Amino acid sequence: MKVVLAALNAKYTHSSLALRYLSKAARGFDHEAVEYNINQDLAQIAGDLSRRKPDVLGFSCYIWNIEQVLQITADLRLVNPGLTIVLGGPEVSFDVEFWLEKHPQIDYIVAGEGEEAWPAFLKLWDESRGNPSLEELAAIPGLAFRWGEEIRQNPTRHVDLGSIPEVYDDVTGLENRIVYYETTRGCPFRCAYCLSSVMGPVRKFPLDRCKTELERLAEANCEQIRFVDRTFNFDPGRAFELIEFMIGLDTTTRFQLEVGGDILTPQLLELLTTSPEGRLQFEIGVQSTNPPTLAAVSRGQDLDELAWKVKFLTGNTKVRVLLDLIAGLPEESFDRFGQSFDFAYQLNPHRIHLGFLKLLRGSRLRDEAEQFGCLYSQRAPYEVLQTNHISHAELRHLHIVEDLVERYYNSQRFTKSLGYLTKEFGSPFSFFHDLACRWQERDYHWVSHSLLGLYQILNDLYGESYPLLREYLRWDFRLREPKRPTPTWLGGTPDRSRENELIQSGVIETLVPELKGRPPREMGRRIYVEEFDFGAGRERWLFHFPPGAAKAQVLPLP
Repeated sequence: MKVVLAALNAKYTHSSLALRYLSKAARGFDHEAVEYNINQDLAQIAGDLSRRKPDVLGFSCYIWNIEQVLQITADLRLVNPGLTIVLGGPEVSFDVEFWLEKHPQIDYIVAGEGEEAWPAFLKLWDESRGNPSLEELAAIPGLAFRWGEEIRQNPTRHVDLGSIPEVYDDVTGLENRIVYYETTRGCPFRCAYCLSSVMGPVRKFPLDRCKTELERLAEANCEQIRFVDRTFNFDPGRAFELIEFMIGLDTTTRFQLEVGGDILTPQLLELLTTSPEGRLQFEIGVQSTNPPTLAAVSRGQDLDELAWKVKFLTGNTKVRVLLDLIAGLPEESFDRFGQSFDFAYQLNPHRIHLGFLKLLRGSRLRDEAEQFGCLYSQRAPYEVLQTNHISHAELRHLHIVEDLVERYYNSQRFTKSLGYLTKEFGSPFSFFHDLACRWQERDYHWVSHSLLGLYQILNDLYGESYPLLREYLRWDFRLREPKRPTPTWLGGTPDRSRENELIQSGVIETLVPELKGRPPREMGRRIYVEEFDFGAGRERWLFHFPPGAAKAQVLPLP
């Protein structure tokens, strides 16, 4: 019996955690695990799987790969009618009748955790030569299957996490990859839009095992370890111990954790002041600040606590902070969402993720969709189209806002310019709403734009009405561009007289001691002198780019 486990990742740089669990569970069988990504040609993937000649093919399914998995497996069924196809993962663990009725190529579904069910199924399939009895199938936890005209589903069962073997004992090939990891399963909260709310209470992997694997991954210098724990700091003592361990590692790996912002403890906040730059990234869910919305989705959080703790993180630590918002939730209108956006924006996070409600199979909110007038796409990822409180047009407009937040705010290249414009408009959301209107009127959303083009568009749209904008845009441009001269339309000068004067005077070596003794040409390549008028008279500033720096060091000049 030949078994192939397949994963279809979101990107090439990602790796599949589920595949590693199931590969360990399938030890003793003739099996191999292969990873692809959704950007690859599906026909080529199907061809590669067919070439491996599996008797049993297993696929891990999520909202972002289910459509591709269904296409691949349908094609494979046509060319190999005797192939046994088994799907698992969160996307197919609910509504199993739907999947088995609508997609005849699926033979079995493993709902819920698969570390026990998968090897039990393989053993049964092998011993019965692909012809198991009903009694035998009924003994496998979470298994769903057809039996005559009926569809049957066995009860799911939680796995003892202490019995699961380490999955990262071999880290070969994970250099510069994004690796997924978990130290717990389940969630202490019951948010109505999230599948974690139906996964039961939190269960913990052994702490020593977590440290061993994390150290091994860190030594391999993975690009990033993304924890899939739903609320990493639900147990403050355990979170403190693990984060202290991560801070102490000698590595370039970044650790991304989903944390509850309002429940960060003073002890943990103090510890985080010792974290080196680039080590930790916190994803914190704000989602909404509207009390009726939070009540409707059973999400309790103290927004005042969250606010001051996020400000502490951004002001006193080197932790990167990402704040999440969800548009389309019950009871939240377009204007009320704008207030939630302003709340998140004014906390000055490194990134704002403006997401849109997904009505996930198995979530409580999907069952309650009619109650709040929610229409949603019938194809994965089941995104909200409209509700009683927000129209389809308003949600589509927010997609433009999302794109502009990504380009202008999350890029961290327009900090001064956005600070000026959002203040002039009275609120961040008012500005981005207006920008999205102008952007759409000019059909900018249909074409790609260069980085330099983004500066020019902002100047074209607002420069005439806001005369100081060009000064702020020039500052932002100069701060981030070590090689390009300042464009003349931004007020740049065609010569380098100011830089040459500073070099020839010798003052530059006093201002930037590391340039002392360097040839004048090298000095010139690493500095720019700019004059600005922000409304209180002319100012001269020196922008110095150390080798490899992402942005300039800025010094005032007399």
